[in-house]
Amino acid sequence: MDESKKHRQSPEFKMSAPMDTNMEDCATTDDTRTDRFKHSFKFFKRRKPPPDFSNVIDFHNCAANNQVLQQVSLQENHKVSASVCQSYGLKPVKDWKAFSLHDVPGFIFIQDPFLHGYQRYWIKRCLKDFPQKPNVCNLDAHVTLKDDDCLWDMSQSHLRKPSGGKSLIQQLRWVTFGYHHNWDTKVYEEDHHSPFPADLAGMTELIADSFGYHQYKAEAAIVNFYHLDSTLGGHTDHSEFDLEMPIISYSFGQSAIFLVGGETKEQTPTAMFLHSGDIIMMGGPSRLAYHAVPRILASADGNIPQCLQSIPELTSFGRAPSKEKTVDVPPDSISEDSECTVLGKRTDLSECCSVLKEDIKGGHDFHSSESNTESDIPSGKRRSNELEIDNSDPARMLSSAKVLRTEQSNFATRNVDLRDTKAAEKGDIFDIDLDLRALSCNENWNAFADYLKCSRINVSVRQVMRHGQGFPEKSPE
Repeated sequence: MDESKKHRQSPEFKMSAPMDTNMEDCATTDDTRTDRFKHSFKFFKRRKPPPDFSNVIDFHNCAANNQVLQQVSLQENHKVSASVCQSYGLKPVKDWKAFSLHDVPGFIFIQDPFLHGYQRYWIKRCLKDFPQKPNVCNLDAHVTLKDDDCLWDMSQSHLRKPSGGKSLIQQLRWVTFGYHHNWDTKVYEEDHHSPFPADLAGMTELIADSFGYHQYKAEAAIVNFYHLDSTLGGHTDHSEFDLEMPIISYSFGQSAIFLVGGETKEQTPTAMFLHSGDIIMMGGPSRLAYHAVPRILASADGNIPQCLQSIPELTSFGRAPSKEKTVDVPPDSISEDSECTVLGKRTDLSECCSVLKEDIKGGHDFHSSESNTESDIPSGKRRSNELEIDNSDPARMLSSAKVLRTEQSNFATRNVDLRDTKAAEKGDIFDIDLDLRALSCNENWNAFADYLKCSRINVSVRQVMRHGQGFPEKSPE
């Protein structure tokens, strides 16, 4: 059954304490005669009587909404190839379904562009990896975490055997990385930042590039963790120094109602469903639009979304079979002082060879498709994505790896200073397929699934500084 229909037919929604006002009450105050945004927020937040969702846009059922939206035409370009999309778990750009709203210019909605099963990788990153130090989270004021502490692992025994109270992961509300926003002064500070994960940066910059934002740099992000009684009040994001580049937000887990209006609260906002995997971009005139999340929608069957319940066979992970090809660069074309991009930074030949040797020595699996038998793979070679790495010759191994990472690095290393150099721990050299092999096992995935039965995750990424510029100089006090 269609998700939105489930929500409309469900007789009751699990929410926080009932609202004291009903729709008529909202309409009679002087405040809400001009504050149409608050009026809509209260309407969708209220518990009794439950709101009518019939006018909420469902981009997964666009035939009913053709009066308010139009489809955005997308074409692949040489920088956003199908292969580099796959390396982030995305479908080819030509297969994305994107829409704009007539009443909210600059707003773009991308209907779940992820390859089937690949959302699991990003969910794991949000719950297990991103909350780790040196990133900042709401629990820092109450708990002292060491660099190697993992909130997710620390919470598992409590989640398996609840003994009263909430686990740390259940109390987690937000995490920030890249440049951190000062919630007191409402500004970003140049000396307060943590590394920005290269996989998320690369994917976000790829998406921005696909819609014409070719200079976009992912420099700051906030991950919000919602539960069934959570809301996010109406606000604008205006602390960044560059207000031309869009905010790009990802949704995972339970569905939500999302409101987007105009630059003042007098404009009636447009309401839409956000389902797991959906992505929104707020650029152009919508960059400073008021937006909010008044309600998280509990699924009618109490389960996780259908797109998260299964994963493709390990041989393809939802990818179409592709012909393997070898790309060779003559070893003598690389000198001892040559550079390539590895670990999210510029490094020299010897360091590259050392890293790649350790990966191969340690059994790192470079295969992107296991449709070929071992006999099809020449001795001494490992296949990585659609290229073969010859580990019998370090120079040739380096040259092949260099070609392999070129497309991905176009997006993952635009702002080297903020990239994480702890590749093995944080994902600068990342292999999504490798993680999915682990997450395809129910034993490894079930804990994440249980969390998502009553939760939603939103990852909001933005560019902070203007292109080619640094932080503005502070005015003398």
